[in-house]
Amino acid sequence: MKKFLKRIVRQEKGHGLDLVLTLLGLGGLIMAPLLGLTSTGLLAGRVYEDNTHELYAADGGVEDGIWHLTQGGSVNDTLELTVNGKAVTVEIEELPHDCNELATYEITSTAISQDGSSTTILAQVTGITVYMDEMFYDANAGTVYIPNHVYVEEDVYISSEVHIVGDLKAGGNVVLNQGSLIGGIVCVGGALELNNNATIEASVYVAGDLTMNNLAAIQGDVNVGGDVTMTGGSVVLGGIHADGDVSVDGKDALVDGDICANGNVQVAGQNALVDGDVSAGGTITADEGKITGTRCPGGACGVCEIDPCPLDMGWPEIKVWVII
Repeated sequence: MKKFLKRIVRQEKGHGLDLVLTLLGLGGLIMAPLLGLTSTGLLAGRVYEDNTHELYAADGGVEDGIWHLTQGGSVNDTLELTVNGKAVTVEIEELPHDCNELATYEITSTAISQDGSSTTILAQVTGITVYMDEMFYDANAGTVYIPNHVYVEEDVYISSEVHIVGDLKAGGNVVLNQGSLIGGIVCVGGALELNNNATIEASVYVAGDLTMNNLAAIQGDVNVGGDVTMTGGSVVLGGIHADGDVSVDGKDALVDGDICANGNVQVAGQNALVDGDVSAGGTITADEGKITGTRCPGGACGVCEIDPCPLDMGWPEIKVWVII
């Protein structure tokens, strides 16, 4: 048996070299295509990375266009910037819309690489909030149309025909005159005064006092942290919640809803009317017929809750975002 096994082993000598030579031959055949494939993959990776940088740069241009609008920039401006080493050009167009609708803006942002390749993003955005330190328009300003929301850090004073389509939020006092119109919710950190046909078409939230004169109108509910004074034919088409006193004292002054005040309530003046219930933490003073609903003085109906401002002046709505 030992002699037989030794004979078999001697007959297999040299066969390992054949196997090695075979593997070397196969390796030589597949090595060149494999290296070529690897090189192509690296080049494709570079192209993909460059295209990704272009895409991010163009998207950054869209964000810069939105920021430009929030700072009150003109739609006629062409913006030029550099992002990720790419030259970016941004153009803005305000699309046609009704005068009582928030504007929709079309922003076209193109990012160009040094080799001439480019990526373009088209976006349509609405609900832009324009940020200001303060807002002042006197009689010389004439007609001013703002088809956006507005956030003012300090005071607002308007004595011209100003139309704000969206919401208004102000950290200080607000005075509206001369037929000014606000189409959305109004939140005021100080006092609010409406005169001379000024109109707010939605609800109002005021930290301080509210004063309404000379045919001023609020077409929603009123939440006031101080006193409410209505004279001169002023109108509230919703209810009033006030932490202080409420006075509806003027010819044709009207509250077309309930009044809830933690102070006193007075309804006086020719044709003054509260078309609803009245609840007061103090006294209720009104002639017969000037309050159509029930009267609840002396806090018998509980404490009036004043709703806080619901506005969150956040990022606008992006309606369209496409690569073209």
